[in-house]
Amino acid sequence: MELTAEQAKEVAQRAITKTVGEGCDAVVIDEYTQEFDVGWVFYYQSSRFLESGDMRDRLAGNAPLFVSRADGQATSISYHRPIAESIHAYRACGDTNGYEESQIRLMRWSAGGNKVQAIRLIRQHSPVSLAEAKHAVDQCLAGHEVVVAVRDVASAKQLEIDLAEVGLHGVVMFRSTRR
Repeated sequence: MELTAEQAKEVAQRAITKTVGEGCDAVVIDEYTQEFDVGWVFYYQSSRFLESGDMRDRLAGNAPLFVSRADGQATSISYHRPIAESIHAYRACGDTNGYEESQIRLMRWSAGGNKVQAIRLIRQHSPVSLAEAKHAVDQCLAGHEVVVAVRDVASAKQLEIDLAEVGLHGVVMFRSTRR
């Protein structure tokens, strides 16, 4: 059962109270809450600071909190990257703090896709042989998802863009930070 926004806020408030401790009255700042298809991102601050504006009452290091729409799991989000990247990571691997890998998952073809160009692009961005690139493209054409290792994350991102232009859809893979 999916959570409602109000249920997610309750989950967030409990997680925030647990994080900052009972002695600090930290609250969700409703106007900053962001809703996504996979959950919500909540921001919070000391209620004393919100009332007084006194910097001595302000919380520091209070990273945003993500609450999953599907299971209600609350997770702190790194503030070292944009929220959109954290949400993208969650969609890809179920972890808002997941990180991109130097791999791309080939997923499907568009009508009129260019097989020869796709093979050439894979060879350009990846250390695989011509036979391996051809096999990966053939597998994708047959309806199978295929993972291809590339040189680095930047190459994976560029390959995702380039392949889309020739009708082959792929996504950069993410690795979860959870064990």
